[in-house]
Amino acid sequence: MRVLFTSFVLPSNYLHQVPLAWAFRAAGHEVQVAAPANVVDLVTRSGLTAVPVGASYDLKEGLAEANRRIRERTGKPMSGDLVTQLDPEELRWFRETAFSPHVLAAEAAAEGLNAFTRWWKPDLIVTDPLVYAAPLAAAADGGVPLVRNLTGPDIARKVGFPGLTDVGAADVRATWPADLIELYERFGVEPRADYAARVVDHTPASLQLPDIPNRIQARFIPYNGTGVLPEWVLEPRERPRVCVTWGTLTTTTSGTENFLAPKVVAALADLDVEVVVAVKKSDRELLGDPGAGVRVVEELPLSLLLPTCDALVSQGGSGAVLTAASIGVPQLALPLVSDHTMIAALLAGTGAGIDLRPADADPEAIREAVHTLVDDPKPRDAAVRLREEIAAAPAPSQIVPLLEALV
Repeated sequence: MRVLFTSFVLPSNYLHQVPLAWAFRAAGHEVQVAAPANVVDLVTRSGLTAVPVGASYDLKEGLAEANRRIRERTGKPMSGDLVTQLDPEELRWFRETAFSPHVLAAEAAAEGLNAFTRWWKPDLIVTDPLVYAAPLAAAADGGVPLVRNLTGPDIARKVGFPGLTDVGAADVRATWPADLIELYERFGVEPRADYAARVVDHTPASLQLPDIPNRIQARFIPYNGTGVLPEWVLEPRERPRVCVTWGTLTTTTSGTENFLAPKVVAALADLDVEVVVAVKKSDRELLGDPGAGVRVVEELPLSLLLPTCDALVSQGGSGAVLTAASIGVPQLALPLVSDHTMIAALLAGTGAGIDLRPADADPEAIREAVHTLVDDPKPRDAAVRLREEIAAAPAPSQIVPLLEALV
């Protein structure tokens, strides 16, 4: 069987696709990954074959530009809190502005992705929820079953992204941007509430939003890229170790002024803990001098570091949150953008983490939260329960037969 994966522009989103892609390979199937140019290297480093598509449009820059426009008009970054403060007319403008880059990305990728689909003739397409060219490719050349592979809590469906909703057929067009409707009709595809035959969900139920249609529960397997295990990770710890990280896209979409890792590190200076800051290379300069005793690592996969940590402090992205959850590490989330605010709230609801909004995150509040995670057994016990819930779910290899049955 031939299985085509389609990747979103954000490298962190692609990482969620890798375990299922390798499960198909291990089962003897052919796998190709259609990916934007900036993700191609990540695909090949994960041991899979990349098919470049959509190189004419930089979605990452488009998302950053949309956020800049929203900030200029509202004075605030794109966030879930902002959406609740807008009147209907402003909310309509906000949604059109926030979604416009996705339409442009779909237009840039559609021709190339459809051409490859007609040539390679996959039996199944597995897509990131935000790849809007994927339903067009699935409809090409007679139609191929489409599977949506979630990258965390199904927030895009919750907020009503086109093609990911439970809206009745009569209401679909009213919820779609006109330019997206035009694109789909150009390829002979009718706008629908949903296109997925199945939805693979690697997020445990206690961290997921309810009522996902056609859901298949799968185990979250942390994959944060390749790396080399440092020798110091194996050394005995004299104090609790706290990892501080700030994701791979937050500074791009929310601005460098919202890179809060230096603030967190400074707040923890007086706490009797060992601080390790895990950053991407492009954010290292923003961190500045973290102070004596703080270890800084660049491009180190969290899955290598977190098994030796007692707590994680992050921006609340799904990759960091799910990786820590699968390892049983209690967490502090300081969410800035809309999906992170929802993830942080879900995490806090499990008891395995603390949701601290940046407006309330003064040094004392940060210290108190980390102190609680390290010294209070309740978050640790909740984190263990969350880890056990994740471990009890079927491995990706176990759900491959369910997806084979679609063909």
